[in-house]
Amino acid sequence: MLKREHKVSNISSEAIFAIPAMKPSRVIFASIFCLFLMITDIRYESGSSIRSLGHDVLKPISHIAQLPIYISQSFKVFFYSRVQLEQRVQSLEEENLKLKVTNQFMEKLSIDNSKLNYLWSSTNVEKERLLISKKNLLSPNEYQPLLVLDVGRNQSIKIDNAVISGQGLVGRINNIGFATAEVLLVQDVRSSVPIISGDTSLHAALAGKGLGRNGELKFIKKTAKFAVGERIYTSGLGKTFPEGILVGEVASVIDPVDSMFLKVYISFYSNPINQDYFLIHKYE
Repeated sequence: MLKREHKVSNISSEAIFAIPAMKPSRVIFASIFCLFLMITDIRYESGSSIRSLGHDVLKPISHIAQLPIYISQSFKVFFYSRVQLEQRVQSLEEENLKLKVTNQFMEKLSIDNSKLNYLWSSTNVEKERLLISKKNLLSPNEYQPLLVLDVGRNQSIKIDNAVISGQGLVGRINNIGFATAEVLLVQDVRSSVPIISGDTSLHAALAGKGLGRNGELKFIKKTAKFAVGERIYTSGLGKTFPEGILVGEVASVIDPVDSMFLKVYISFYSNPINQDYFLIHKYE
C-alpha cells in the first residue's frame, strides 16, 4: 500500500515539473523571426504599424475599462451643476422679488408725490393755513360715513376746520383725538354747507343725502334760476368754510307741482373713496 502511494507521488512530480523539449529547428526558426522583426522595425519602421494595430485593438478595451471612471466623474459634475443651478435659481428668484417690491414702492412714492402736487396746487386757499393729512379709514356707512385722518391735536387742528381735496370740498372736522381726526363729509345726512351758485350768485344751503348720492339745495324758490352743469362753491357764510371752495355742480332741477320750492340736486366733485390725501384748512 505504501509502495503504491510512493509511485503515484513520483508520477505527479514528473508531470508537474517536466518541460517538453523543443526541436532544434523550431528554436532556430523563432530566433530568426525575432531577429527579422527587430531589423525590420529599425530599418523600415514597420513595427509602428504593428504597434498601431495593437493600439487600435486595445483602444475599445481601454475605453470600456475607463467607462466607470467617466460615469463617476459625469455624475459628480451633474450633481454639483444641478445643486449650483438650483442655488442660482433661488438667488435669482429672491433678487426678482426684491426688485418687484422696490419697484412697487417707488411706483407708490411716485403716485403719492403726483397726488400731493396736484392736491397742493389745486386749491386757491392761502397755503400757510393748509395742513396735509392722510386717510386712515373710511367707514362704509352710507348715510353717516366716517372719514378718519392721521392728524389731531398734535397738529393744532380744531373742530369745524374745513377738509379739502384736489376735487373740492370734502367736509369739516367734527371730532379730534391726539393723533387722529374725524371728518363730517358733505355727503353725510347731518351735513349742511352754505353755498353760492357760480353763474347767478344765488345763496342756498346744501344738504347731504348719503355717500354716493347727490346732495340737495334746500328752500329754493321757483323763481330762482339754476342751470344743469352750473358750478357750486362755498359762500363763506358762517365762517366754517372759507369762501370759494368748489363743491360740485347742478345735476338736475325739478319743479314739483305740490311744492312751492324747486328740487335742485348737486353732484359732489369730491369722493373720499378714491382719495388718499387731504388738506385741512385751519380757518380761525
